[in-house]
Amino acid sequence: MRTKLALIVAATATLVLGLTPAAYAADHSMVTNDRVTPAEDPIGSMWFNEHGDVVTLCDRDADGVKPTLHVALYDPYDPEEYVLTVGGEDNCVTRKASSGSRFNLPEDTDIGFLICKYPDGYCNAATWHNDH
Repeated sequence: MRTKLALIVAATATLVLGLTPAAYAADHSMVTNDRVTPAEDPIGSMWFNEHGDVVTLCDRDADGVKPTLHVALYDPYDPEEYVLTVGGEDNCVTRKASSGSRFNLPEDTDIGFLICKYPDGYCNAATWHNDH
């Protein structure tokens, strides 16, 4: 009986760990809110994994508003390399280097990220060095 219980626990742990999105182990992340209120729930979340240049954007609020992510070289306010937009609570979109040449971000370069409430809302910006 103890062996059967141990197998069930191990299988459950494997299933749960296997379903955890890679975004949760990201190198960098940030969110955007409806307005500048620190305690407010985010409407959008983004993650950046340097290995493979994996960028994920998720909608976190069922409010009809789409978070948008601008990805640019050097500074978040520079002309973007590409833009991601996603709508619908808990929907996500991911791009990575293997998605095409425009998504293959240069190594040893600062990459700027600007996540915004689209079309007329609060934005949050960050710049991270892509060294992998």
